[in-house]
Formats: sequence, C-alpha cells, structure tokens
Amino acid sequence: MLVVSRKTDESIIIEPEQGEPIEIKILSIDNQVRVGISAPQGCKIWRKELYTTVEYNRSAAEKISVGNLRSLSSKLTAENNND
Repeated sequence: MLVVSRKTDESIIIEPEQGEPIEIKILSIDNQVRVGISAPQGCKIWRKELYTTVEYNRSAAEKISVGNLRSLSSKLTAENNND
C-alpha cells in the first residue's frame, strides 16, 4: 500500500499499464477528506464496502447450481399459484 500525504488541490496520478492515467485530487479537508477522481470513461470506481458486497454476491451466484435454481423457481411458481 502506498501512503501519500497531500494538501487541498494536490493530486496523485495512477498510470495503468494500458489505458489513460487516473487522477485522484484532494478537493477539501474538513471533518472529512473530499476526493475527486478523474478516470477514463468505462472505468468502474467503487466504494470499497459496495465493491465487497458485489464481489460476495458474484461469488455466491457462481456457487448456485442450475438444479437449485430450477427447484427454487418451481417452489416460487407453486406458491404464486396458491395465492
């Protein structure tokens, strides 16, 4: 992990092996630090807690078998028909 001290209006640049550089700029420092990110179009930028949730859900979805999905679908269909 790179730890860098920056002041308001200062930036760091991330240069990927391919593609355009990504600029992270400190916008303000009060009770919180406000960060601005300039990245190429199509580059996904996530808050870590959301990214972790998405990755967990993707992993869980990969573990579900087609048979389990069919069984669940049948149960839901039967429940809806009984209502």
